[in-house]
Amino acid sequence: MGSIMTVTGEAPSAEAGAVLMHEHIMCDLYRISLNSDHLLDDVDLAVSELRYLDVTPVRTVVDVTSVGLGRDLETLRGIAVRTNLNIVAGSGWYRDPYLPPEVFRETSDSLAEILISEIEEGLGDTRIRPGIIGEIGALRSPMSPAEERVLRAGGFAQLETGVSIYTHAARSTVGIEQAEILVRMGVPPDRIVIGHSDTVPRKEYWTALLDMGVTLGFDTVRPHFPYDLKVRVAALEWLAERGSLDRVVVSNDVCFRSHLRAFGGGGYPFCAADFFDALRRVGFGDQEYQTIFRDNPVRLLERSNDS
Repeated sequence: MGSIMTVTGEAPSAEAGAVLMHEHIMCDLYRISLNSDHLLDDVDLAVSELRYLDVTPVRTVVDVTSVGLGRDLETLRGIAVRTNLNIVAGSGWYRDPYLPPEVFRETSDSLAEILISEIEEGLGDTRIRPGIIGEIGALRSPMSPAEERVLRAGGFAQLETGVSIYTHAARSTVGIEQAEILVRMGVPPDRIVIGHSDTVPRKEYWTALLDMGVTLGFDTVRPHFPYDLKVRVAALEWLAERGSLDRVVVSNDVCFRSHLRAFGGGGYPFCAADFFDALRRVGFGDQEYQTIFRDNPVRLLERSNDS
């Protein structure tokens, strides 16, 4: 039986339920943006928001908050205990201008050693082990030298540990550059997710990524812009028609206070509940739900080797 690594230890894959593959529970984008909406630091509020998932099939939330975004694994563990959810922690470093000083001092090899140690042994005295590499990002193409250094570190760590890697490539075709670098390094394409692929609504972009064998992250599904939701529904219809529904994961990317239900947003349940209701209206059913929210994420979260 397969398993996934959570902040409270290994959990059987059979208990994963539906999975949100790209979320943030505690997150600090404020230190760069200086916008108070961009700070998630209230533990009780996080617990309250996550409890809305109790009436959905979602039992696993992947928190891809990486270093530079306020990652706090001990707090995540406490939240997991209080909510009885499987919470999977991310690892690695985000993107410019959020990269910490060590990224500019170290090599890709030495950064990879940090990742490998976290994944295999746990983070410091907490012993909490991340279950995914990422989100590792780039602002635009071409990537900055530091962003490429971090991406290569993630690639080396993936090759050593078998843990999947999840990138950040918002509103830019930099995802192609990310995928090409990782594939040239030897990272299996089926262990790569190019995040925020839905923010580049161009079939030629998606086709180029799918032709490389990677998974698309349609992971900014939120209720504020109905037209954008229609575009995402049409995109998933297109993926289903071309037989590529096994190469996409869908999530909300909750990262602002305004994304939370307490502040008028759709919260964590939106994509797996309200948005999928829209997909049902165009012919999606239980099997498609299983593929998108269960089979694809679990395949990515189960390690591909026994390192």
